[in-house]
Amino acid sequence: IKTIGSISVQQVRRLQIAIIEQSQAIMGKRKKKTKSAAAAASAAARGIVGPDYCQLLSGTLSSKAVSIILCGESHEDAIDVTRAGGIAKEGWIQTSVVDLTAELVGTAGYGGENVSLRARCGICKRKDKSLPLGKAKEWAKGIVEGEIGYLDHGHELALLFVPSKDAGGTKGRSYVVELFLDELDHDDACAANGDRSRSQLPPDVTALLDDMIRVCDNLQDAKSLACAVEKMFISTSGNVIDNGSGNGSAVLLQWADLDTEARTLNHRRLLGEDIATSEHDKLISDRTKKRQEEENIWTWDEWLIDVRSKLQQESDAPSLHVVLEASIPPWEVELCRDLQPDFELSPAADCIRCLSEDSAESELDEHDPAADGFGAYVDYIYRRLMDGQAHDSRCNYLHCVDSRDLGCEHACVAESLHNDWMNLLQPEEKEQLLGTGH
Repeated sequence: IKTIGSISVQQVRRLQIAIIEQSQAIMGKRKKKTKSAAAAASAAARGIVGPDYCQLLSGTLSSKAVSIILCGESHEDAIDVTRAGGIAKEGWIQTSVVDLTAELVGTAGYGGENVSLRARCGICKRKDKSLPLGKAKEWAKGIVEGEIGYLDHGHELALLFVPSKDAGGTKGRSYVVELFLDELDHDDACAANGDRSRSQLPPDVTALLDDMIRVCDNLQDAKSLACAVEKMFISTSGNVIDNGSGNGSAVLLQWADLDTEARTLNHRRLLGEDIATSEHDKLISDRTKKRQEEENIWTWDEWLIDVRSKLQQESDAPSLHVVLEASIPPWEVELCRDLQPDFELSPAADCIRCLSEDSAESELDEHDPAADGFGAYVDYIYRRLMDGQAHDSRCNYLHCVDSRDLGCEHACVAESLHNDWMNLLQPEEKEQLLGTGH
């Protein structure tokens, strides 16, 4: 469980009070009450989620009173910033063998690769006493809370509940298992060691692993995990575990996100589904409005836009500018060509793409469904503010300063900028590019 944004509501309100005081100082003490001060006072009553920290710097620059608000951001996912209370909560969620295995395949990055996979079990703990499902969840939760911090990336904790016939199905055998996938090693010695480890597992757990292996085989070479999973659910219930006793009522639960919208979105990402930015951003916008209405919690972008709109209503209000660590927009870019006689002219698109991309992913990013190039909160802010920006060379309020993303085809994801990027091309280059269907 983590808190999204380490800055507290109290810290935000103290910062906003300081901003109010600074705004009043900038505009002069002769005005007892102004619309801009009232707007800042109204904003100070809200909780804000988004930045990891905020710091206010005040002083003079070129004989002008200036305030700089530094907002730290640690690449949080936009879906996380819009959680209820700004907090992620996890618990037991019923899943299927197909869904769980497909998530493991997607998380490990095996989707579409021609590799032989095997399901493995790390931790395996069994409750000696038969329990109802509700009590089994409570018992398993205690184990998870002690083990979750030591879990390797790409591993999942699951609860396998197998109802007992002699208890009328109300009680059953309970297992907490750590599940993960690895490539099948064809070395005989390694295979023998793997067999010995399986022989020490309860039959119910080995049956689960066998089912997962069958799913892996069906997903092998699949161009789309999402399509392959859908086809498998058409032909099977996806949740029947053959435990050797003819009892197909076993229940599989995954320790997962309790936020249904966030869990569904991340599941689709892990399966490699192509999600339109418009669909993603509408979901974030709807969740943002819900947080405002139900909890009076505002995301940083909503707070910024609201305060700026009220400041614009006053002619003598302080001017507000935003400097964002995001890709420089196309109208602030020039393509300089070397006109030396022996210099071979490169197409404009190649000039942009030859720039080095952003730094390599960390191990954590490799297993994070949000590392898809558009799901981070700062990317959402970029698209949100850029959609309202005048696309010309005038000095507007939004200034983007990250030149690294100019070479990354997936980082500048803002549909409203497509034509502006195309306008950088010469007519013959644009015709050639459009002719290839890119």
